[in-house]
Amino acid sequence: MDSLTLAKDILRINLQLGEQADSLVRDSPLMGSIPEFNSLTVVGIVTGIEEQTGCAISDKEITAKIFETVGTLADFIESKIG
Repeated sequence: MDSLTLAKDILRINLQLGEQADSLVRDSPLMGSIPEFNSLTVVGIVTGIEEQTGCAISDKEITAKIFETVGTLADFIESKIG
């Protein structure tokens, strides 16, 4: 599974987006654009990435930049698995 698809799947689950997640593209904004997106969902997303990729993410790695768009999240996931 490519990192963009994985990002969309993790967002689908953690933000309870259902079929809305299918319309997300790399440039889709996240933080500040999706009402359900908050600090608790960030924790869920990070946990989801760790579970899906088998990687560990340290607190120092987590920045707001990762959550700007679906693409920046996918790029972060790619950096963890690539």
